[in-house]
Amino acid sequence: MAVTGGRGGGAGVSGPTERWAAARPVALVLVAVLLAGVALGVRALVRPVSAQQEHADARADAVAAASRFATSVNTYDVTDVPAYTDRVSALLTEPFAEQFRASTDGLLAAYAETGLKSRGKVRQAAVDSIDSDSAQVLVAVDAETTPAGLLTNPPRLRWEVSLVREKGAWLVDDFRAVEAATGKGDEK
Repeated sequence: MAVTGGRGGGAGVSGPTERWAAARPVALVLVAVLLAGVALGVRALVRPVSAQQEHADARADAVAAASRFATSVNTYDVTDVPAYTDRVSALLTEPFAEQFRASTDGLLAAYAETGLKSRGKVRQAAVDSIDSDSAQVLVAVDAETTPAGLLTNPPRLRWEVSLVREKGAWLVDDFRAVEAATGKGDEK
């Protein structure tokens, strides 16, 4: 009986070259799957944030900016007005900061002898409207003042805060008081 085949001798025994030739299509498929998986992973890491997530982030940032403002503007010590105006002005657009400084000095100076101090606390805040560069946020804030009894009614304020986005940051451009809605049975 004659022996056929490659260098290994026996019939039906294949050499390394023949085995690689048979396994090559499988290896190519595995490499293609691996490369596709890597490509999908890289795409997932570098793809832009979804528009929905960007919108949710913008809303959260606007609420945070309006809340910082409401807390800051209601937290003061009349014996240190310059520190107060500097702190609040950093949260405002330049034109609004100028208006704020002009009105605050005289207003708080009237209370200088009393030693009035106030601490603001935001109770709730929510976006009323928002687009790419402006937002309206409704804020409910309480202020606790000392000395006790100086102000007959502790301030419970509700504001509509107007924000604009400048250089990626939300800044307060204006605010106005809003009336609290009364429900059935509430006294006016």
